[in-house]
Amino acid sequence: MIAALVGESGAGRRWLVACGRDRRLRVCPAALQRGKYSKCIHVLHNSAEKALEAVILAERKRPPRGAGGHNLVRLHAMVARQAKLSPRLVRTLDDLSPLYLPSEYPDGALGAPGTLFKKEQAQRYLREVGELVRWLKRRMSRD
Repeated sequence: MIAALVGESGAGRRWLVACGRDRRLRVCPAALQRGKYSKCIHVLHNSAEKALEAVILAERKRPPRGAGGHNLVRLHAMVARQAKLSPRLVRTLDDLSPLYLPSEYPDGALGAPGTLFKKEQAQRYLREVGELVRWLKRRMSRD
């Protein structure tokens, strides 16, 4: 069902391509090398958002706007039945979701965002968001 809807509207496909480009531009690996862990986490959060929004649009649902559009848990809940993520990837979304503001904005971080995150965190999210995007792409092309 997901693949058929993506083909009809094209909107889901565009969002999925956009999330893939976030990672293909090597923003995160380059940020990791330079110690920019906060930037890497922020970009990965955006990639996860775009991947989930692709599925939401493919299901002909309307993604939330404003701050709700950054809540990965809320986005996943809209398509949990269709996405069928592993418990580990659901936990990744749970863990990554509240990091949107602190990874980019000093007010959200209550300090300098660049000082909050460790290399291991950024590496974990790089692996797991990559897995999430690959999983959703496979689901969308196969269903």
